[in-house]
Amino acid sequence: MNLDPRTLLFALIVTNALTVLSLFAAAGGSRDEKRDGMNKWALAMLLETLTWVLVAARGVIPDALSVVLANAFKAGAHALVLVAIGEFQRRPAPAWQVLAPIALTVLMATVLLDDLRGRFLWGGLIYGFQMALIARALLTDPETRIGRAWRLLFAGVVLIVLVLGLRAVVALSGQTELAQPYGGVAPHPVQILAFVAIMATALLGSIGFVLMVKERTDREILHLAMTDSLTHIPNRRALMQQAEQALARRSGLPLALLMIDVDHFKRINDTHGHPVGDEVLRAIAGLLTGRLRRQDTLGRYGGEEFCVLAPNTDGEGALKLAESLRATVAATPLNNGHKELRATVSIGYALCPYGAARELKDILAEADSALYAAKQAGRNRVVCFHADPARPGEHNATPAAAVTESELMTILVGGAARVDALDNNGAMTINS
Repeated sequence: MNLDPRTLLFALIVTNALTVLSLFAAAGGSRDEKRDGMNKWALAMLLETLTWVLVAARGVIPDALSVVLANAFKAGAHALVLVAIGEFQRRPAPAWQVLAPIALTVLMATVLLDDLRGRFLWGGLIYGFQMALIARALLTDPETRIGRAWRLLFAGVVLIVLVLGLRAVVALSGQTELAQPYGGVAPHPVQILAFVAIMATALLGSIGFVLMVKERTDREILHLAMTDSLTHIPNRRALMQQAEQALARRSGLPLALLMIDVDHFKRINDTHGHPVGDEVLRAIAGLLTGRLRRQDTLGRYGGEEFCVLAPNTDGEGALKLAESLRATVAATPLNNGHKELRATVSIGYALCPYGAARELKDILAEADSALYAAKQAGRNRVVCFHADPARPGEHNATPAAAVTESELMTILVGGAARVDALDNNGAMTINS
């Protein structure tokens, strides 16, 4: 197969031009406020395309354009790649890393206009430095490396460094014509390899960057789908998913589930307005989050109800945790910007004890039953739902604190449970 150097160069220009059009089309679909680096990357590929257009016109146009301007465009393309990555990572590249290589390239190409070997050596050093900056930006940002797309971009960087090194070796050997984009009638294998590498670098880099943007967008959409927009904690869907996973990997260890309800929340909305009610929910979510342990998960179950998943937590630990959350909310005034409000919460919790195999729906139902008992008993209290060993198959909701006769009557009037007995300390047992 006879490969004409100018045909290869034409193919490179066309490929880059189509890539530029595709990138601008993709970037144009982004919202104005969304700064993901796509526009900068498209501009970088445009400068890359113009570089090869000027190189193809060498001998027809002045060397000031085909050499100096072409090298300036090439350095500018690399600088814009660095800017695009910085914009994607939301940490702008320092100005000297962007401007200094371009200035040095223009100076180098002007001084060494008639020294092809010198341009290859010094230009290779400058471009290699730019590639090192790009590689460093990719490797030092943990979020960028969450997905896999960055590897395509990094592979393109490695490939261009190898090409620069090969060109430098060829130039040092004295065969500078082989290091040029084209020369002679039939291209040398080194020239063919350079063409393929340059084309592959543009494609790999562009595809990799687009996929990086897509990966992050997918992560953001998933986060929005799994996060409550008001309180910025996991929503019910996310919470249930994490609860199922926790049950699956608990390896027989105990687990507690707490249902938390803001007392008289409708009264807060009716008295102070829904915006204040929203602020109360946000404040309580913050208070609860601040009192949880690292392994615990807080989510918004719905309305004014929250749910806490507490892995590796037995009955005693669940009671301490629940009481800590209740006391924290009760003792903390909530400032809505105009005046201080006070709110309380009722908490019901259920357990998955050591070695027991439980279904999530059953634990939720038990915690919800305990929460209902807490609210019926007067609110601002903690109630535990546990199995009664004396009555197989039956479960009881037991308040963590003593209950007065008036509170007991409230529960009886509610008709939601039957009180069987009061122990010597006044504690209550409620059969579901």
